[in-house]
Amino acid sequence: MTWRCNQINHNPRITTEDYAYEIKGAGFFSKDLLFSLRSPIDVKAGEQVSIQYDLNKSNAELALDYGFVESTSSRNAYTLTLEISESDPFYEDKLDIAESNGLTETAYFDIVLGSRLPEKMLPYLRLVALGGSDAFLLEALFRNDVWGFLNAPVSRTNEELICKVVRDACKLALSGYHTTIDEDDKLLAMDLDPRLMIAVEVRAGEKKILQQVDEVFEDREKELDELEYYQERRLKDLGLVGEQGDIIFWEK
Repeated sequence: MTWRCNQINHNPRITTEDYAYEIKGAGFFSKDLLFSLRSPIDVKAGEQVSIQYDLNKSNAELALDYGFVESTSSRNAYTLTLEISESDPFYEDKLDIAESNGLTETAYFDIVLGSRLPEKMLPYLRLVALGGSDAFLLEALFRNDVWGFLNAPVSRTNEELICKVVRDACKLALSGYHTTIDEDDKLLAMDLDPRLMIAVEVRAGEKKILQQVDEVFEDREKELDELEYYQERRLKDLGLVGEQGDIIFWEK
């Protein structure tokens, strides 16, 4: 971006980055340069021309790169890092499955305040936690289908484990902050130094996301007895479960 573009302000109401600028000579015999900018929205005479700096940056990134934040909740994001441990006895199988679905041994999921969890986050969590009596799903026989299985609850044990792991991680991260969300909200109502205000807004947004994720998995823990797991789904596919959920035994 040229120094001229750096002087153009950001406008959060602009929801497209479709703008362009051009620098060209003023004429064949002129040494002057002309700068022109195409605005992505209609601008009336006398109005300020503004652009959208970056639709994909979080408030933390906006603060670091440009020195401001937005009040929109979609700008509040928190990156959750998940990893397949090299000490996992099924490490190679899990890594192969992850890579077959566009992920690696370390996966980063950007969680946005007020939005659903990233699409691949739950399947990846179930893959990381897979073990014990569920480990048969890692066999080569299921390699082409296992990711589809992981898009739904595998077993009560597996689902309970991912809930515990995520909730513990959220609580640990929240304990690392020196203030609560309520305390941050009170600070934001005060006349703070602009730089401090930005820092508090970013911090409060991160904590609200951690609280949101914790609540999502807390609700999921309460539903564990009501969820349908792989074995039940498989029996239904084979026609071995009746309308009341009872297992059908076929007699010759």
